Amino acid sequence: MDRLVAVFGSGLVEADTPIVHADDPGLLRGDGAFEAWLLAAGAPVLLPAHLNRLYRSATSLELSLPELDALRTFVLDVAAVWPRDVEAVQRLVCTRGRVGTGRPTIFTTVEPVPPWTSLNRQRGLRLVTGTVGFPVRERANAPWLLGGVKSLSYAVHTASQRWAANRGAQEMLWLSSDGYALECPSFNLVWIRSSTLFTVPSWSGIVAGTTEGALITQAHLLGLATDEALVTPEELLRADGVWLTGSLSGILAATELDGRPLARSPLLGEARRLIGYPET
Repeated sequence: MDRLVAVFGSGLVEADTPIVHADDPGLLRGDGAFEAWLLAAGAPVLLPAHLNRLYRSATSLELSLPELDALRTFVLDVAAVWPRDVEAVQRLVCTRGRVGTGRPTIFTTVEPVPPWTSLNRQRGLRLVTGTVGFPVRERANAPWLLGGVKSLSYAVHTASQRWAANRGAQEMLWLSSDGYALECPSFNLVWIRSSTLFTVPSWSGIVAGTTEGALITQAHLLGLATDEALVTPEELLRADGVWLTGSLSGILAATELDGRPLARSPLLGEARRLIGYPET
């Protein structure tokens, strides 16, 4: 099985069946929200956290969604069809919907995790820095910038990743215009310093990570306290370990920042095991 596609209220459809109509501009304009999570042994990883974040995004977008239980049942029914022995990614996409209906278009897809997922778990990621063009506190005062929203508007994300790849890295670490590290297009940033696991404050407008949240709740089992802080690239270079968290990959080591090596924490393997992600 290569791919599953299902439309909310319509059941499974063929993978090549159009699911966005010409008069449904939501997906074409990026006017909507989505979530993606890992299917491990047929079970969605951290599904409640993902659905809760989806509803928070929808609230910010003024996008009406069905009842939570209905969406949960929908994605679980589709996940149950997927082979349990094939690690997969399931996405739930919600657009504004067809003009004049007042109803969102909602669909889910399931497909095998991309091959680079295992590779990144083994090698870690090289980072380059790049600016988002506004100060760290700007999104807190400008709700139209959609701080914290996991929207469908990903053109800037993919452009950042292409720019990084052209410079020999796998991801860009976004910086505010006043020099603070925020997040990557596909990952949240966490770092270890003096037996404390630090995360970027949510008020900065980053998308709060579900994997990051799970790691925070387990950090005490690693012997780590937790805290939030703003951090500069120079400070990350002095950290005891820099990790990137994401729904598909789990926890990855950041190995370089702008060509300079980052410390590797020996706690990485245990951290992965604690939140249920494989080593490779």
